[in-house]
Amino acid sequence: MMLQRHSQRGFTLLEVLVAMVILAVSLLAAIKVATEVTSSAIYLQDKTIAQWVGMNKMAELRLSKGVPVNGRTDGTEEMAGREWNWKIVFKKTPYPALKDVEVEVRPATDSKDDPPTIVLRALIGTV
Repeated sequence: MMLQRHSQRGFTLLEVLVAMVILAVSLLAAIKVATEVTSSAIYLQDKTIAQWVGMNKMAELRLSKGVPVNGRTDGTEEMAGREWNWKIVFKKTPYPALKDVEVEVRPATDSKDDPPTIVLRALIGTV
């Protein structure tokens, strides 16, 4: 009587485990990249909207008749469906006809101690 040997085809347990580890590592890397891209997009969106708020405040100051002598003013404004806090600081310059104006903008949900999302500076004439 002759014994017939059947050769089995397929993967061993070790090969399957190695394949699963490679798949898990690649999926984790893909998830990390997707998270970073999403975070970057949100950050850039916030920065862009904050810049619009700051530029609007600068334009309002340039169009207004009088700029305060010194000091600061602050308030809130809605843009893109969100509330934004802004603060304007007026400083003297060596030239009496010019004021150094700094506009800081941050989301209303941020703490006052958090750094502003955007800071704009300009010289505005008081003549």
